[in-house]
Amino acid sequence: MTDDDFWECPPEQGLAWYGEFRLTLIEPPFPAGGGGALPAHDPERAREFAACLGTVDTVVDEVDRIEATERPPFSTRADLDLVGVGCWGTVTEINDPALVYTGGTLPLVEQADELAARFPGAVLIGSATIDHPMTYGTHVIRHPAGARLFAAGWSGEGDWDLEGTPHEVVDAFGIDPDDLERRGIDLDAAPGSFPWESLTRLVLGHVSPLLRTGRTLSVFRVRHTEEATGDLEDTWMGEPDGFEEF
Repeated sequence: MTDDDFWECPPEQGLAWYGEFRLTLIEPPFPAGGGGALPAHDPERAREFAACLGTVDTVVDEVDRIEATERPPFSTRADLDLVGVGCWGTVTEINDPALVYTGGTLPLVEQADELAARFPGAVLIGSATIDHPMTYGTHVIRHPAGARLFAAGWSGEGDWDLEGTPHEVVDAFGIDPDDLERRGIDLDAAPGSFPWESLTRLVLGHVSPLLRTGRTLSVFRVRHTEEATGDLEDTWMGEPDGFEEF
């Protein structure tokens, strides 16, 4: 098998859309937040981690090691099979375009649930967005004590899929109301206008240093699963389900 057996479009074909996708696992003991530094990257653990992702069939090779403040190239179909993984002590960060999907399934949520089962004491925080004339976003936060937040929908629209509330997350992580105010986060805002990515970043900074300067991550070329490959084509190469409504 080659690394593109499941694809129907050529590797040089350009992507139709742009997005951001990140899922972070923080295992206990949780490193201090604020401006502290994370440990050095562990490439062997990163490869093992990439191979266990539910979206990945096979890790083909580590093709690069880049600054953690950067991201792998993202302009052609071939780039969709690049997965970045940073392993810095108890913090593991995954950048996989297969975490984004607008067709009904929720790979970001599925992957977060799988990792929560594997690491029951961990915090999981993730956001995956794709930019069309409107932005579609999926956001997850998992606290080991049981608080769960899931939100997915089109920016500006009222019909969002929701589980849990921002209030429950703020209480679970002990976030100061002043921090919310400084970041302009209104916990009672409507889902379509709620700053979900600001909330996920605030929570992440509460349990882990946000600073990535001076740290590296591994970029792997993978063969995604057949299901994930089909979803990648649907999501990044053409119009998503429901796009014509806008």
